[in-house]
Amino acid sequence: MDENVNAEPTETAEVRRGVAGLVRSDGDVNVQQAMTIVQTARGGADLHQAASVVVVSGGDTHLKMTGAVAVPTLGDVHMEMAGAQWLVSAGDVTIEKGGCGAVVAPSVRVDRGGVGVALGWNVEVGEGGRILFGPLAAVAFGLALGAGAGLVMAVSAGFAARQALKRLPGIPFIS
Repeated sequence: MDENVNAEPTETAEVRRGVAGLVRSDGDVNVQQAMTIVQTARGGADLHQAASVVVVSGGDTHLKMTGAVAVPTLGDVHMEMAGAQWLVSAGDVTIEKGGCGAVVAPSVRVDRGGVGVALGWNVEVGEGGRILFGPLAAVAFGLALGAGAGLVMAVSAGFAARQALKRLPGIPFIS
């Protein structure tokens, strides 16, 4: 057991070349060449050659050569040769040579990378960047998918109700 392991939040937290389950800090978090499951920081988060499931940050977040599943943050996010599945930011997001499944932020810029769904007031695609669904396409896709799912559920509910009512004897209006 490591004598430096502390479950209480600290001013700054740093993990280098190791594995940590939960990293909490009242200040910044710095993770280098390590894997974490959950890390929370009231300040910024800086991940370099790392992997994390959830990165929660109250400040700016920098991901370099990093993989993450969910990144909710209150500051700006800069991803360089990094990937994330979900990224929700109150600040601007810049992706260089990286990728993300879904990004929700006021401003999104993608240079030489790819994003599945980008929702924001200002979505820019730089040189070599690609966004599959921008804000308008995502809304149209969501409306079409919702209408299709609603239609399928309405038809199947009507069919199931009709089959159930046929099994009840003595109801005059069912043939």
